[in-house]
Amino acid sequence: MTGYRFPFDARSLLALVALTWLASFAHEFTHHLAAAGVCGATGRMSLSLFAIDAGCGDAWPWSTAAGPALSYVLMWLGIPLLASPRWRLAGFGLVIANKPFLRLFTALAGGGDEGVLWDLVSPDGSRWLASATVLLLSLPPLLACWRALAPRRRGWVFAGAMLLPMLPILPVPFVDKALYGAWIDGGTALPAGFGVPWSVWAIEAGVAAILVASAALHARTWRAAQRLAGATAGPTMR
Repeated sequence: MTGYRFPFDARSLLALVALTWLASFAHEFTHHLAAAGVCGATGRMSLSLFAIDAGCGDAWPWSTAAGPALSYVLMWLGIPLLASPRWRLAGFGLVIANKPFLRLFTALAGGGDEGVLWDLVSPDGSRWLASATVLLLSLPPLLACWRALAPRRRGWVFAGAMLLPMLPILPVPFVDKALYGAWIDGGTALPAGFGVPWSVWAIEAGVAAILVASAALHARTWRAAQRLAGATAGPTMR
């Protein structure tokens, strides 16, 4: 599984940024969806923020756990894809898009979903328990990505692959707060479907279209490269 040369071309990075954006939305939407199920009422959600129904009661921790559960499942689904030359970039994408290093940094800083949940069990040790949880669940996918890379400049390539697609996503919570903060706080009403403004659904659909187009172009390039490699190899002499 070793020897993969990670692509840093604009098309691949665009696809990874789009996937990271959608994975972030999926994480928050899973919070939102789980809250609707356990609370019996639909809350509000925006690009990266969600608010559960005020009458949810004691069931809210299930909605908090749902988001990271999805993120870790997606990371681990990337591991078998890394073994296939055709799907290797998708495997990297599933790990990268769910931001394992950002999750670890947030836990070490005393925040994150894992910290909120561990605070219910052990308030004094929640930061370290949350950090250990993130490390335990993130390390195997990260190690699989590391082993899949070509040895030359592996450290730099690994760092670039994990961090570059994440950078354009970092300002989203601040922009989101400015655009939809009043909606999340309940201070304004917006046309929405299942508690999500239609403008947010339109943005996510646009990002999904970018991802699909980028993935289609990548698949076409991969097939062309395979045909060229087969033609270059020529017929086998027996």
